[in-house]
Amino acid sequence: MNLRGAGALAVVLVVSLASPGAVASSQVARGLVEAKSPGALAVSSHGQLYVLDPVRDQILRLVPGGRFRVVAGTGRRGFSGDGGPALNATIAVDEQSGLAVAANGTVYFADTGNGRVRAVAPNGVITTVAGGGTTVPGVARIKASRARFAGIAQVNGLAIGPRGELLVGANGVYRLANGVLTWLVGSSAPARNRGFSGYGRNPARQADFIPAVTLAVDGRGDVLVGGGNTWSLYECTSTGTLRFVQGDRAQGGYFAAMARAPDGSVVLAGGARGLARFLPTGRITRIAAGPLASVLPGRNHFTVGDGVAVARDGAIYLDNTANNGFSSISAIVRLDPSGHATLLWHS
Repeated sequence: MNLRGAGALAVVLVVSLASPGAVASSQVARGLVEAKSPGALAVSSHGQLYVLDPVRDQILRLVPGGRFRVVAGTGRRGFSGDGGPALNATIAVDEQSGLAVAANGTVYFADTGNGRVRAVAPNGVITTVAGGGTTVPGVARIKASRARFAGIAQVNGLAIGPRGELLVGANGVYRLANGVLTWLVGSSAPARNRGFSGYGRNPARQADFIPAVTLAVDGRGDVLVGGGNTWSLYECTSTGTLRFVQGDRAQGGYFAAMARAPDGSVVLAGGARGLARFLPTGRITRIAAGPLASVLPGRNHFTVGDGVAVARDGAIYLDNTANNGFSSISAIVRLDPSGHATLLWHS
């Protein structure tokens, strides 16, 4: 999976970390299923890891033993279920669908195929919180729109903002707060005399933030956006300054996933770029990931995938995608602040 991939079905998974280090077992229990190919990750304040799996179209929870219990979704692609139990709902997410968890435990995901952002409340009820099931071409400069009736083109990345609001990445970045969706950054208007070669330069332009595939907010309230016209990393500061950071194809790939850390930095992950940390000062430093090399069984070699999440204790959770040229299995790994790597699950 990568920022350019699209069209696959997806699953959002919830992972309990009560027993880190447990891998798949042969124990068969009622209601348990197997994951397929984890992707995007997010950690709740209670230590649950949520995972996007682009096959099952369900929300699952990892239980001790390395298997998953269905939390939401029937497994059939479609749209239904708002206002009722999430277990009875159908969703249509894909490889680029974003995922975020609020402080109160509400799980938000981009129901991309349905043109919506949906939420699963702690009581298990699923609702639409943004998007009306229709999309608009280009960028809708929504300034005070009731979120559930707004048309959003290609919903992708999600992130929790500094005041608990939800940021939505699409053809532009939007802020969702108190049921109102407002435009933040991004414009599909072509830049005069710029052309493709003009992208990936400073100062950045509004068009550079299209599409906003992955999002993160650092400790200063600056918004990082992965994607753009050259699949690069861009920044929109809290004061409105736009900046190209790095990472287009010509520079050897891009960071395919990002997540805020407790210290206000943002952890960046991507197969070509490896693992790094974006500091609030704007500097990027590498994170040593040597312990990951031999964490998988057999001849499989771990490579940083397109999912990353950071827990309250600073531990980093990463996914490894199967058939990436280095591994024939999918996996989820925890990298402790001390640098110790633990295999939590593998296919």
